[in-house]
Amino acid sequence: MNRLRVLLFNDNAKRDLLGIRLLERALNRHGVQTSICHPQNVKIRLHQFRPHAFIAARGDHAIARQAAELCKVYVVAGEGAQQTKETMLSVFMGRGYWKLDSVDWISRCYLWSEATKDWLMETGMFRPDQLKVVGNPRLDLYRQNDLIDDLSARHDRPFRLGVAFSAKSTSTYYGNPHFAQTYYDMHREMTFPITASGRHYEDIVWRDHAILRNMMRTLRAYLERSDGEVWLRPSPFESPREYTFLETLYPGRVKVLPNQTLPEFLCGVDAVLTCWSTVGIEALLLRKPVISIAGLIDQEHLFRHISPRASGFETFARFYHQPLNEALLLDMLDQARKGELAPSAKSDAEVRQLLDELYAWPGQGYACDLIAKDMVHDLADVPEYSIQIWREKLPLRYRIPLSLASLGAMLRMLLITVRSGEFKAYRDFLRTSDPAVDGLMRRLQR
Repeated sequence: MNRLRVLLFNDNAKRDLLGIRLLERALNRHGVQTSICHPQNVKIRLHQFRPHAFIAARGDHAIARQAAELCKVYVVAGEGAQQTKETMLSVFMGRGYWKLDSVDWISRCYLWSEATKDWLMETGMFRPDQLKVVGNPRLDLYRQNDLIDDLSARHDRPFRLGVAFSAKSTSTYYGNPHFAQTYYDMHREMTFPITASGRHYEDIVWRDHAILRNMMRTLRAYLERSDGEVWLRPSPFESPREYTFLETLYPGRVKVLPNQTLPEFLCGVDAVLTCWSTVGIEALLLRKPVISIAGLIDQEHLFRHISPRASGFETFARFYHQPLNEALLLDMLDQARKGELAPSAKSDAEVRQLLDELYAWPGQGYACDLIAKDMVHDLADVPEYSIQIWREKLPLRYRIPLSLASLGAMLRMLLITVRSGEFKAYRDFLRTSDPAVDGLMRRLQR
């Protein structure tokens, strides 16, 4: 058989590309030829590359099910979301617009935790051999102590606050939200797993506006009473331009960093301000204090809109400091500046237990190596199909040469990004090569 070929699907470069590149590196070390595609060119790349295996970031990618007729399909979740039963089931089994009625076509789901394995087994659809707990591939970088020490070198600088939160329905990378068209286009069966029972998308919007208002108010109070720096990391689904006004108001003190890798962001700050983003969990792994603005929001009113369980308030969000008013929050930031604030509202032992429950950390070792070894073994006798069979089983819309189809996909992507009004943000979302990720990979190899 020819050298094994694996195509990796980059669903969201801002969120997933670093983990994909780490997994690609592990596969390459096992002699596997790899390539990375994105939503706009995935079908053409399947034809061009004719992989023996396709790695999807979610279970509900329609193209993954189609590709399963010609190659093995593996699911390696790239999505952070809320580490809860409701959200993890949506990652592996689909959302309202396409819930899976069968998972027989999935060769293996590589999972972050035993809890997710238990939730998937409860559905009665998966076989035990389809599920393997390996941990989170993106966290492999944190095992590189020399690299982390290098990234964390503080030198002589003022206290730096990292800000990471999501309010994506108020600002999207593909332009303005356009709520009327959003509701018009929304599939009638669309569901949102973190909303309270019986609630819908408008509750997500309410939540995001509450987060955004309280975060901007808190940032203004902090910046007006301190001389510290702020690194702001926009959500992978948001337009960074929405926040650049802060750089103008506070030149040299505020930096909006949409393309910085998450490990570099976390290693470069002294504390993290969030709402209930899972960025805070990785900050706890690095023993950085994590403060949440969730306590500033009327929780009784909040939980009329979203489910406290599905949103992580009964699991990981409890580990963040949650001051109940702005004065207490600012006092906590002063404590963090002085090095007097503990990383978590919980004990070190409880934090270690949380990391084990959510990410199987530190677990058996490098997740990427565990995945690569298992995948190569599973692909030992995989068949290889001709170009003709690929064309028959996975037909393209137009019967034109692949080179022209590829060019057409590139031009279509260019048109979409230009028309969005957010060219850079949309391009960064789709890219399969990123200078920041490339630079971090080079540092890792050194």
